[in-house]
Amino acid sequence: MSEPTKGTEIAALEAQRNEAEVRADGALQGERRSAIARLVMIAMFAAVTNLSPEGNDLTTGLIGFAYTILAVSTLVVVYRLRRGDPGKARWRPVALTFADFALITTMAILDSHRTGEFHPARNVIAAAIIMSFAVTRYSVWHVVLSTALAMTCFAIASHDGGQLATSTTAFVLAGFAVLGVIVAMTNHAVSRMFYGLRQRDNLTRFLPRQVADRVIRAGPNALAPVEREVTVMFSDIRGFTAMAEGLSPTDVLAMLDDYFGRMGQIVKGHDGVVGKFMGDGLLAFWGVPDRVDDHAVRAVRAARDMRRAVRELNQWREQTQLPPIRIGIGIHTGTVAAGMLGGALQSEYTVIGDAVNVASRVEGLTKDHDVDVLVSETTWAHLPEPRRGTRLASAEIRGRKEPVVLYTLDAGAATIQVSPEPQEGSRY
Repeated sequence: MSEPTKGTEIAALEAQRNEAEVRADGALQGERRSAIARLVMIAMFAAVTNLSPEGNDLTTGLIGFAYTILAVSTLVVVYRLRRGDPGKARWRPVALTFADFALITTMAILDSHRTGEFHPARNVIAAAIIMSFAVTRYSVWHVVLSTALAMTCFAIASHDGGQLATSTTAFVLAGFAVLGVIVAMTNHAVSRMFYGLRQRDNLTRFLPRQVADRVIRAGPNALAPVEREVTVMFSDIRGFTAMAEGLSPTDVLAMLDDYFGRMGQIVKGHDGVVGKFMGDGLLAFWGVPDRVDDHAVRAVRAARDMRRAVRELNQWREQTQLPPIRIGIGIHTGTVAAGMLGGALQSEYTVIGDAVNVASRVEGLTKDHDVDVLVSETTWAHLPEPRRGTRLASAEIRGRKEPVVLYTLDAGAATIQVSPEPQEGSRY
């Protein structure tokens, strides 16, 4: 019995598939622009041909008409496609490339026969335009094909015009080779750019932008599993079920989208990671994948700004006669395992461990103490002096033998600073 495929192998295959789809999407966008450029080129050469002293003939007109139909059909097809297909992106441009170069070669030969002289300038310009179409195509091999056809077709046309063994022809062929190298390099850079933008878009959904950029540069190893001390935050909306009863599903979704958009930006603004949204709840953490020494400070700063953002949001809701939003935030510092979970098809970067469970329990205790922010003693110990806040109590946490000492931040605190810890027996 063969060994099951490893998750890392599945992830690698999925990454290859994603890259192929991104390249196909980019190729489709490029093909749309090329289709417009093709029609502009047809109009340009039609005008030049009709204005020339030799005029136009029936054969040239019929070939131009057939090519125009092909160009218009291509334009319609590429704009009707919604997504790029890697398989079709490989072979469709090949047929178009042959058609493009067949046209300019045929037109060059007909022009030579009609005027008795080969005019290389038109052929070179047309070939260069067609070669530029390959900038965004799926594979660099499309560039190689365009370059080879440009050189071959020019050689055929110049041979028919009796100018093959000339320095001009040699110079043009060398120029096509240089242009092909430039286009190939650009094609590779554009493909990587499209893929990098898609990666960055996906990663910045839960990682701060600077962390996402580092992950893109460092590759998958940047998100390798680690065990590290971090600060974990849980938050949710108080009374959300009752609030949602009076709203339509669309209104509930709109409210959550606005709320999570604000909270997520605050978390990432303080270099935190948005782990996941859970109904009306949010999981965030600091200290992974980038190691930061002041992860507790950053988490408390984020909690402070989330509190302020909810106040500002409630001012607007009051003006529009909507009920206010109340939130609870629990913060705890401890050791977790962090890494990608969920397999290749739907993976997410998250944290696992006792610290996560404690942070969730601490957040739940905000209801019992009627406060919006609760901080565990381990997080409190990481905050710099002086501290402004209140020790509330020691609470039993399900699944833990030792109670957790809880602190809350002053409601009006504008900074993370909290007042000196009160002595035992004093009023908290």
